[in-house]
Amino acid sequence: MQPPAIQAELSAATTGPVPARPRPDLINSLRGFLTLDLAVRLLIWCGAFTGATIVFTAFGAWPPLSPVNADLALAWRWAIQLAAWMLLFNYVYVIELLVLRLPIPTPREGVYPLGGRMPPLPILWSCLVAVLTKARYEAPFPGFLVFHVANLPPLSWLMSPIFGPRSRSCYVLDPQIMDPHLVTLGRNVTIGFRATIAGHYQDRDAVVFRRTIIEDDVLIGGHAAIFGGVHIHRGAVVGAGAVVLPNTTIGPNEFWRGAPARRVRILPPVGAGASPEGPPC
Repeated sequence: MQPPAIQAELSAATTGPVPARPRPDLINSLRGFLTLDLAVRLLIWCGAFTGATIVFTAFGAWPPLSPVNADLALAWRWAIQLAAWMLLFNYVYVIELLVLRLPIPTPREGVYPLGGRMPPLPILWSCLVAVLTKARYEAPFPGFLVFHVANLPPLSWLMSPIFGPRSRSCYVLDPQIMDPHLVTLGRNVTIGFRATIAGHYQDRDAVVFRRTIIEDDVLIGGHAAIFGGVHIHRGAVVGAGAVVLPNTTIGPNEFWRGAPARRVRILPPVGAGASPEGPPC
């Protein structure tokens, strides 16, 4: 159930006279989004490929002999140089994401109705951010090190405040964080495999942007889904596969699981040792 305040906002955003015609078909808008996504992907890939190649050529970093029919020493030299080229490619790729993100206004929290000929500007800005977010999480070969480059200094110092999420944690796996500009993570947050964290949720007739806050020492199990407006307090645990509904507040040291997620029990304070009832997830 949505809180009364959110229900009131949705009602205010969607009530009114019944439209004389059905809501416009979204197929052309979605095709436009895919076309933009395709163009931006190609632009970023071409830019990273060109930039890395120009730098290598300028510094004479390519081996002088062809790798065709190479002996072991020459083949190893080519492998090392290609690895260095791919690392540079990933750095240029992430820098491009940062540069393209800078001119996009950050969508504000709120309820934005759908159905008009032109969607509200915050939804458009959110779509542009989504294109870059997809490019970040679905980087093409040889962008397989984008996750590492984005989460290691020095570029991590720029990714957090500019691109998001605002995080004081580091991860072994790259969690799927949608709306990174609306997600805040504290220290020592552990996020399991294929967990998804969002800063929005969608009603039939409106999209709602709400900041998601995850405090220090929180554990989120694999394949969990956390929607916009959720606030998880310090020391809490979200079980594997849990679905945390929009605008849910999880208290300190609480263990939640299930779909939809419900509180199961209270855990010992952080640092007090393992629970006698066994691991929560």
